[in-house]
Amino acid sequence: MSRCSPLTRRVAAVACALLLGVCDFPLAAEGVVVGAPRVTLNGQALDVTWDEITNAPLTVSAVGSDLLVVKGIDGMGRGEVQDVGTLLVKKYWQLLRVRPEQLVLEKAEKSAGSWFVSYRQVVRGLAVYDSSLGFSIDPEGRVRSLGAILYPDARVPAVSRLDREQALKIARAKLRETDESDHEVSAESVAIYPERRAGAVEYHRTYIFNFFARKETHPGSVVNGRAVFVDERTGRILKSQPLFKPLGCCLPVD
Repeated sequence: MSRCSPLTRRVAAVACALLLGVCDFPLAAEGVVVGAPRVTLNGQALDVTWDEITNAPLTVSAVGSDLLVVKGIDGMGRGEVQDVGTLLVKKYWQLLRVRPEQLVLEKAEKSAGSWFVSYRQVVRGLAVYDSSLGFSIDPEGRVRSLGAILYPDARVPAVSRLDREQALKIARAKLRETDESDHEVSAESVAIYPERRAGAVEYHRTYIFNFFARKETHPGSVVNGRAVFVDERTGRILKSQPLFKPLGCCLPVD
């Protein structure tokens, strides 16, 4: 396998900078080898596990140090804590390959002096289904590791060929197959659905309809609804799954 020379890599990086919007990210930093269990970034050794399909990190932890140390954590509220994710992504963007503005706060909760923070990936205003980045901040302000499901190559697919009513009709037909035709739409959204198949990811702009039963289901059942994912371009059902009472509404999680 041929390898690019340093000069070629520098030229490519300059080209990406000039063609903003075509190349979202410069080339990976020196010391970052995709798939390697240990990498070095800006002189810091990191243990990394990788998603074999997206080549994005699943877990990152610093070797003999911390990923980040947040000063004044005792006096911070939820509003300030959510900015820690921005600092973390700015520091490790060459590894994570997502921009801070692509992360939207999903949860920031404090328990026993530690903060537990999670984000969802968003591309051009659309949530990327099943994406996440999460970490904890201990009482001393240390972030020791992070976990993520990220899609650096996520993009908004071609314009829709189906309107909302056409997609809803397709989703209702699916409910008839599962004997849930009495369900009604409780919530809906449009999101990017990453379909993982054959060692690659195909991105779909998708209607997601959350249906719940009009009448109370059997008290012993934890299932109360169904989420149906309809491809805006082809009308194909990409996913159909039960919605459980204990988890509440809806997909993507509000």
